[in-house]
This record gives sequence, structure tokens and C-alpha cells, in this order.
Amino acid sequence: MSSLIPRRQQRENAKQTLGYRIWSIGFAVFYPIISVFTFVFTALVQLLSGLSQGLVWLLKGGKSIQ
Repeated sequence: MSSLIPRRQQRENAKQTLGYRIWSIGFAVFYPIISVFTFVFTALVQLLSGLSQGLVWLLKGGKSIQ
């Protein structure tokens, strides 16, 4: 068991790799873009859902949807 590298040392070694650095930079660059896209997409879906419910309400003559 003494030949096994401790977990902390494994993490430190992984942080020195090119892949880790690329992933870290990519994550830092794309995270805000993905977050804004998610917010905009959610708002658009909510808006279209509200319009759809309003249209159904109008077509039913002002009666409750449920």
C-alpha cells in the first residue's frame, strides 16, 4: 500500500496537466454564456406559455382553463 500515491498528490498532479488548464479556461469562458442562454430560454418559454394560456382563455370565452 505504500506505493500508492495519496489522493491529494493525485489532484495536484492532475492540476498540472494541459487538459486541466484547457478545461478550467473553457469553463470560465463558457459558463457566463451558458447561464445567460439558460435565463433567456427560460424567459422565452415562460412568455410563450403565458401567451398560450391567454389565447386558450380567450377562445373559451373567458372561462377558467382548469
